[in-house]
Amino acid sequence: MKTVKEISHISGISVRTLHYYDEIDLLPPSFVGENGYRYYDDESLIKLQEILLLRNWNFLLKK
Repeated sequence: MKTVKEISHISGISVRTLHYYDEIDLLPPSFVGENGYRYYDDESLIKLQEILLLRNWNFLLKK
């Protein structure tokens, strides 16, 4: 499991954008710790890659 900060560093996407993707249920965390931290698994990373690819192709993000 990786934290939002780690995912941000790996992907180049801001923490705020990752939080937004969670808010609109586009990329919810795999697990939320008791401390409120969001954690993502490898499947989430693959989904994020797909989201970024579609975003680069100018697909709109919708709820």
